[in-house]
Amino acid sequence: GILLYIQEMFKEFDHWNAQGQKCRFDLVGDDQSIHNHLYYNSQLKNAVSIPHRTGPIHIVGVQADKIFRTSIRKAMEEGYGKDLHKAEDFVNRFGYMHWNESRTDERSTGGRRKDWRTWLPPEHNLIDPKTGFITNLNGKPSPQVHQFDRFGLMVDAYKLVRQTEDAAN
Repeated sequence: GILLYIQEMFKEFDHWNAQGQKCRFDLVGDDQSIHNHLYYNSQLKNAVSIPHRTGPIHIVGVQADKIFRTSIRKAMEEGYGKDLHKAEDFVNRFGYMHWNESRTDERSTGGRRKDWRTWLPPEHNLIDPKTGFITNLNGKPSPQVHQFDRFGLMVDAYKLVRQTEDAAN
């Protein structure tokens, strides 16, 4: 499967290069347009479409970016940054939720929230609040999550907490 895919991608690149065109655009996600072209023109043999959040790879890019950008605007509106840049810094440091929590019993040592597993707002129905894992539609953890970075830099803190907790267990 993957070798046929790579072969088709090379053929497409060669086609573009032969015409004196570049096959790289200065757009975020420009590779997706090439994948779509190959798929919808039946150039990827035996390729099948798998409904979103049901397969082995969960692509969160667009949804994650929308959640991130909405949180930045909300943070700015609530006074957590005088401009979008400052609000983005705030969201990257403190996450998406529970900005007003200041009680010490809600925080562990080091200032992290004790319930860090609820790192995404529940209305998105993307995570298991008991584990913090991103889930498929059936509620089971998504085996692989692609474009996780679109949630912003605060995900690095989430990954560090998970690694620290996993190492302790």
